[in-house]
Amino acid sequence: MTLRWTLVPILACTAVAVVACGGGGSSNPAPVATPTPTATPGGSTCTSTQRGSSSDGRLARRASSGATNRLFVTYRASTGLNVQSIERSAGVQQAIDVKGAPGATYRVLTLSPSADVNAITASLRQNPNVVAVAPTHLRTLTGDAVANDQFLDNVDQWYLYKTNVDPGAWSQTHGSAAVSVAVIDTGVDETNPDFVFDIKESVVNGVKKTGAGSVQDTNGHGTNTSGLATALTNNSYGFAGVGYATHLQAYKIFPDATATSDCQTADTGDEAVAIGDAVANGASVISLSLGSPQSGGADPAEQTAIDNALAHNVVVVAAAGNEFPSSDGQQADFPAAYPGVIAVGASALQDTVANQFGSITAETVASYSNSGATLVAPGGDATGDTDSDILHWIEGYSTTTAALPADQCSNSGGVCRVLFNGTSQATPQVAGAVALMETFHGGARSLTPAQVTSILTANTDVLPGITLTRQGAGRLNVGKAVAASH
Repeated sequence: MTLRWTLVPILACTAVAVVACGGGGSSNPAPVATPTPTATPGGSTCTSTQRGSSSDGRLARRASSGATNRLFVTYRASTGLNVQSIERSAGVQQAIDVKGAPGATYRVLTLSPSADVNAITASLRQNPNVVAVAPTHLRTLTGDAVANDQFLDNVDQWYLYKTNVDPGAWSQTHGSAAVSVAVIDTGVDETNPDFVFDIKESVVNGVKKTGAGSVQDTNGHGTNTSGLATALTNNSYGFAGVGYATHLQAYKIFPDATATSDCQTADTGDEAVAIGDAVANGASVISLSLGSPQSGGADPAEQTAIDNALAHNVVVVAAAGNEFPSSDGQQADFPAAYPGVIAVGASALQDTVANQFGSITAETVASYSNSGATLVAPGGDATGDTDSDILHWIEGYSTTTAALPADQCSNSGGVCRVLFNGTSQATPQVAGAVALMETFHGGARSLTPAQVTSILTANTDVLPGITLTRQGAGRLNVGKAVAASH
């Protein structure tokens, strides 16, 4: 069957570059360029931090550094019921707990949009029961011989072969249903049969929902990142995930896309709540394909939640960022830059014949990938939206319920395929690798985050001619890391 390819917008916060609809067919499609919008309604613009001619696979739109009406407050542990009284006096409309280190109570407060945030902040800081008050921030969507998935081959999923997932890692373990990866993103296409959900939860604007329909993805980014880590393998369907049999905890923190925009941002208060719930729900690894530059500042809510996850032996991996070579691209974004987090950069292939794995001549660090990563994993680096060489992309799933018309894909019972570039796509591959490592070692949370980092960085493939500033410890080798984790 011949695939039908359509181009989607080049908005910087649109991870999708080219969408393919169908159940099978050629691995050498010919995309056709069409005019693409670059601005959101009301005149605001999603400014790309990568090349202007190519989508940014990490949804790396610049965001303002703080949400205007939300605060992260740390109370003394002895405050107790006085918390509600303090918040009522401050005119708080809504509050939600964040899990953090013992000895304090952590809350994200939502104020009225018209509230005087500075005045309320000053008032709270004068209360003897309050330890600290900080604004929240906005984050953007910064071989097994018997496996029979439709697109498990060295073109459509070349990254599984380059990183020694197939056959190296899968010859040692097929993962475990007892080990789950928490993906905190735009949600997941719940209609896709390639996911086994342990948890479905949305936390958007301080409102938490769980169960069926709560994480349905209207963007596509979350479905893609979740598939790279956890798509079921050897089930004769679609794509294979690095984690093989690993289960998924899906957390949706981005608002729904609309018919006119897929440039939504997520509040770090909601992210912190989702991270805490992933820890409480038994996740072994948390995957964060989101972030914003260090120039926007660290975020206390986000860092508190991540520190709590690390203290509970939960590994946290995050996208290093797609801002290179700008000044922001000289170091990893937050949350990747926090101590203890595995910051993942992106690698890319160079080849002489399109769509032929045997013609690969070199692997390098992608042109957009931030320096300062812990290690790199495949993220692709296409020359533009009309680049038809799949070896220059990361191919995987999108959602069947994309709200923006240009993102939509009618799969007619087939597989909704999409091409991405970005550190967003590199990150869940590392998360899936961690799930395999923990399964092989002894089960969920059987390795500390420090042990995982040490094993991963000691068992990479160092890319020739590339500085360690650009590639970190080297490119992910899942087979070697799994073997070393025993």
